[in-house]
Amino acid sequence: MMISRRFNGSMAWLLTKIAIVAGTVWATRELGVWDSPDRTTLIYEDAKCQMQPYVEKMKQKYCNVFCSVNKDSTKTWRESWIDGWNDSVRTGFIEISRMPQYCSRFTEDVQDTLNQLINGKPPAK
Repeated sequence: MMISRRFNGSMAWLLTKIAIVAGTVWATRELGVWDSPDRTTLIYEDAKCQMQPYVEKMKQKYCNVFCSVNKDSTKTWRESWIDGWNDSVRTGFIEISRMPQYCSRFTEDVQDTLNQLINGKPPAK
């Protein structure tokens, strides 16, 4: 009984996924998305033009509040990538320099835990 329920549940889920994919393929064919590249570009540009007012409204509503960017201090893509790279290298070397401290803490914790397990008393500090 348990096996048949699992099988029926997974089969129903599989059939649902197949139906969704088939419906998507059918809808895109009906809209002409799979016609010539020119037709697809035309559909895409039409959808973009129709969505533009909504996008602008959402940008004004949310981006002004959450995405404040100072236009004067923006950098080019290359400069921002280089700064990001340099920051990540600096952070990496800082973490490497802290590695002996981390290893020391780890070995102390392992030693204290083993002492507590073997001796049955908390570590004295």
